[in-house]
Parts: sequence; structure tokens; C-alpha cells
Amino acid sequence: MYRKTTNINFERYTGIIRFFIGFLVLLVSVQGARAQYVEVKTEFDTNQIRIGESFHLDINVHQPAGIRVDFPAIADTLVDKVEVIRSYPADTLTANGDLEIHKRYRLTSFDSGFYVVPPMKFHFHSRTWTDSLESNPLLLLVHTVPVDSTIYDVKSPLHMPVGFLELFPFVLGGIILLGTAGFLAWYLRRRKKNKPLFGAPKPEDPAHIIAFRELRDLRDEKLWQKNEFKKYYTRLTGIIRHYMERRYGIPAMEMTSYEILGAWKRSGEDKEDLSDKLHLLLNLADLVKFAKQKPHASENEENIERAFDFVEMTKWVQPESEQEDDE
Repeated sequence: MYRKTTNINFERYTGIIRFFIGFLVLLVSVQGARAQYVEVKTEFDTNQIRIGESFHLDINVHQPAGIRVDFPAIADTLVDKVEVIRSYPADTLTANGDLEIHKRYRLTSFDSGFYVVPPMKFHFHSRTWTDSLESNPLLLLVHTVPVDSTIYDVKSPLHMPVGFLELFPFVLGGIILLGTAGFLAWYLRRRKKNKPLFGAPKPEDPAHIIAFRELRDLRDEKLWQKNEFKKYYTRLTGIIRHYMERRYGIPAMEMTSYEILGAWKRSGEDKEDLSDKLHLLLNLADLVKFAKQKPHASENEENIERAFDFVEMTKWVQPESEQEDDE
């Protein structure tokens, strides 16, 4: 019996199968790698500054949406002597299912020199795996401020013209000061003369009316009865002195008793009985005020009566012709 046997080349088919399996694995790996692709880029907007100038550090991360990337912690300094002035919020954009994250820092340095910022490490992970990536290193050159050693002459002060608005407060202040000083002088002069501040002054009573009124007030106060002799005679002679100033223009308030008697005699009004009354009154008043003499009650009454008589006998009387004109 004859049997025909057919031989199949399994090794040839095994190679083809392996080829297809390898192709499928490579295709899946490429798609997975594309899905897990992360790119990190760091850069300065300038690599050279002068001391105290500011510049920026920009961090750009390209990542798939399903991956979380942890940025490095940057606090007050980036490296030694390179300080962080401000940290800006991160800005995120979406493009073709991926994320573009941009983070910016504002930096400065106050020490000159050459600085190398080492690579920054970024950690990223998904649900099933974790990995890390380092950025490129950065270089920074900080220049000093050039010093000008040239010696210059001292500049004279600039002359600025003075305007009206600058002088106005001083002019106004001067006017107010002068006005206040003038008003104060006018007020004191009016007050010294016993005149009202505003309006026409009231007509003053005749000298003898004022003297009679003050003598009656003095008698009613009964000062000498209270043993106040000095005060009594000071008031009494003061009334007569004021009367002589108003009636005859004799500055008796500034004179001694002796000078008053001399001025009275030169006034042309001197009469023997009036001179005696005035002499006795002033003489006793000086003894009381300066020698502390205590006169008798009768002397005190006689002296105020002498004052009444002196005023009565010297008072101004309107002539008859003027009285007829008034009528």
C-alpha cells in the first residue's frame, strides 16, 4: 500500500507570524509613547543685566491632558544672590488634546558676577507610572554700573523765577499782620481815651458835673470811717486832679502837689481863698499817703467840703449871650 505524505514548512509561517506580532507591538508602543510625551523648556528673557535690573524666567511645559506635572518649588531665591521679586500665576492653554502651561517669575540680582542655574527637576505621573524630567541649565551675567572718574566743577544753583502764586501767601500774610497790628493800636488808643469802638462818642459831661458825681460817690463809700485813710485821700486828690485836667488843661495827674499849686497860680484863675483850699487839701493828703498820718474826723469832712467848694467856685458857667443864642 502506497501512502503519500505532504510536508508543511511551519518555520516559514512562524516567521511571518512573528513579523506581524512585532509590527503590532511597535505600533502600540509608538502610540503610547506619543500619548505620554512631556516637554519642558526654561529660559531667561535676557542673559545679561546690570546690578538691580529686573528680568524674567519663563517655564513652558507641553504635556498630555491625562498627566500631572509638578513644578519645582521656587521661593525667595532662584540661586544664591539671584532673588525672586514676583511670581506670576500659571497660564494654561489646550491644543490638540494636549496642555501648554506657561509660568513666569520676575528676578533681579544686586551682586555682580557670573551665575549658573542648574537644571530644574520636574516630576510627572499618571495613574500607572511616575517619572521625572530635568530642564536645561541657565546662565546669567550681572554687570557692575560703570563709575565715571572724571572730575567736574560744582554747578551753581539754578535760578528759578518766583511767580505770583508763590509770593501770594507771603503778601497776604503781611497784609493780615499789618491790619491786625493797626487795629490793635487803634483799639488800645480808643480804650485809653474811654471812647466807644464803633460809632460817634457820646458827649462827655462838663468837668464839674463829673467831679460832683465822683465826690458824692466817695462820700457815700465812707472810707475814712472804715480807717481806710490812704485810699480815701488818694481818691479825693485824684478827683481834683482829673477835674483840673478837664477844666484847665493842667496835667495834674503827672505832677506833684507842689507842681500843681505852681501851675494853678500861673493859670490866671488863682484866688487867695481857692489857693488856700487847694493847698490844705493837697498837703493833708500827702501827709496821710506818705507820712501815714491819721487825721481827725472833722478834718476828713472839711477836706471833702473844700473839694466841693473848689469845684463849685471854679466850674464853667455858660455866658448869658450864649444862653440867649441857645434859646
